[in-house]
Amino acid sequence: MLSRFVKAARDVRRLGFTVVALIAAMAFLAPSALARVSTSDAAATHAYLKAVIALNHASGEAAPAGIKAIEALATQVQSECPDVLAGAPPHVKGEKTNKSRSEAVEEIAAATFGVAEHLEHPAHSRFASAVKRLHWSNPRLTRLLRSLAREQADQSAIPAPELCPDMKFWVASGFTATSTGTHGLLHRLQVVSSITQIEVEPHEPPGNAFNLTALVAYRLKPYEDQRDRALARKALPPESSLTPPQVKPYLEALAKVEAALGYALSG
Repeated sequence: MLSRFVKAARDVRRLGFTVVALIAAMAFLAPSALARVSTSDAAATHAYLKAVIALNHASGEAAPAGIKAIEALATQVQSECPDVLAGAPPHVKGEKTNKSRSEAVEEIAAATFGVAEHLEHPAHSRFASAVKRLHWSNPRLTRLLRSLAREQADQSAIPAPELCPDMKFWVASGFTATSTGTHGLLHRLQVVSSITQIEVEPHEPPGNAFNLTALVAYRLKPYEDQRDRALARKALPPESSLTPPQVKPYLEALAKVEAALGYALSG
């Protein structure tokens, strides 16, 4: 579940995917939905959908521990650097965001959700390994699904940064520069976000580039066997956003980190 929350909470990160300019209409056309799905494509799709469901189940089971991990981070900040950012200047709406502030905010978000996401790494690693063994007659679909799985596995493997030392550095600079630790973290995140290159296809809704569940569901559909239609809806539901009851515990945990720092990310 956290992986879906992170996708929603890190829109800027997700936009880090390279969205390639529209290619020629005939460069990639999904097979007709009426065409018969090959046995090998159907088998790969079935295995992929089962792996997605297993990943979602594992993520859901890890959610309570993930929330506790975020709360533990808040406790650590409260102990090591309480209200360290209380003097940070607020962002004025309409004004250009200071680069160092953007970097600090991204690190705080990465640290907060990263401690929980890291708990899901074993599940994401298993998923990436399973998807790496699958292939479809459409090589671009194969590359997309493999790269998305690898990206999430690599992202969840990134260790949590040293938040207090990095924030103290930002304060000491007069809120004008961030530490080498911050730069290193952001570089790793950028490297991970460049793994997947989403090429917008001329025959699909343009918004799919920013909704990974919809994107995968749309591109995988022509390779589904009729018997897997229900399985696809379970694995990749049309409405994949988290509900308020699911989001609330994460937002409450994030608020504890913000309170410990003396700084609101949206401030």
